Amino acid sequence: MKHPVTIWLVLIILTLTMFMLGEERPGSEIVMLVLSISALKGLLIVAGFMELAGVKHLIQRGLMLYSPVLVLLIALLLL
Repeated sequence: MKHPVTIWLVLIILTLTMFMLGEERPGSEIVMLVLSISALKGLLIVAGFMELAGVKHLIQRGLMLYSPVLVLLIALLLL
């Protein structure tokens, strides 16, 4: 964990941004933006807090791809 306080602050800012975007009348653009922010938050959590330094490369890749792929599947279901 390199800079946990910075990562936490970014996660809080992104969460508040998602909340404010969701409070408006969300259109499809807003929903896609919120999904993209969710994927970014997932990547930050995996990269910053999961301590994957000694884990096999395949497991690291799988966890890093989990959030973007899940968000992509949700976006495809919403179209």
